[in-house]
Amino acid sequence: MANPHALLVCEAGVVLAGRPILQGIDLALPRGQVLALLGGSGCGKTTLLRAIAGLQPLGSGRIELDGRDVSALPAQQRSIGVVFQHYALFPNLSVQDNIGFGLQARREPAGAQQARIAELLALVGLTDHAAKRPGQLSGGQRQRVALARALAPRPSLLLLDEPFSALDESFRVPLRRAFRQLQRNLGQSCVLVTHDRDEAFELADQVAVMFDGRIEQCSPPAELWRSPSTLRVADFLGAFNRLDARRAPPPWHREGGSWIAPMAALQPATGDTPAAHWRLQAQVQAAYQGRQAGSVEVITADGQGLTLQLPASAPLPSVGEHLALALPAESLQWLAQ
Repeated sequence: MANPHALLVCEAGVVLAGRPILQGIDLALPRGQVLALLGGSGCGKTTLLRAIAGLQPLGSGRIELDGRDVSALPAQQRSIGVVFQHYALFPNLSVQDNIGFGLQARREPAGAQQARIAELLALVGLTDHAAKRPGQLSGGQRQRVALARALAPRPSLLLLDEPFSALDESFRVPLRRAFRQLQRNLGQSCVLVTHDRDEAFELADQVAVMFDGRIEQCSPPAELWRSPSTLRVADFLGAFNRLDARRAPPPWHREGGSWIAPMAALQPATGDTPAAHWRLQAQVQAAYQGRQAGSVEVITADGQGLTLQLPASAPLPSVGEHLALALPAESLQWLAQ
């Protein structure tokens, strides 16, 4: 039976200048899926991407691609395509020659090269720009050329290092959605490095949250959003309120740990609020009007900071105003650490 995984990383470690950069990394990526490596600067996600690509030697562990151990193979023998943040296109070559560069280097027949280039130009919507040079294109168009060039040799795995971060939001969001559709159509296995939570959740089938060279949690986006496994993951996702379980009233009191709840679950209390909800008294510290929602920072009577989200159409409360708030019991999740 064929190996179902495009990528397996087993107990991988990297040490640089005597400092562990990656520690005990275990990953499995099924064929045709996208894995996002999500984390802040310095967490090790780019080092892991470089190790998969063969640009960074492992100190321990192994990497398998399509069931083949490639840990000791040089980058050019791994059948991997890479798309970088800053395109890395050849400025003196046309769009079609940039796309075909890898095919030419592999000495594929001229007819096969031209057919593949034409196919990819159509896939990324750049057929009418084939003769242009990169300097004549927009940032989004240049990134599509870089993507087509990486796909040209039909790699087993495509690696993307912050591929959309250099683009304005008006270009970034449509381009990443177009990429996701293209990836699904091709069944292309991908590993994406990003610090953008929205990008990771929108593009990936699995999201690996990294801290200090380790993977804290790797889950499908919906599961990660619904059930972060640690307080560190919940805090990083930035969508949860956190309350000290030691200061909670019965039946939520615990001697340690914290309760978390999605920010959207915190609501103003009314006369219709069920008695089983956790009720809180709070004072407004700051209020911000966003495009899709208002954000109100409050401090509870026992000194805990929370965020109340309101519909964009709702009036924002004034700083200093006192609010009665409630959390539904079913929205609460207790985490020991």
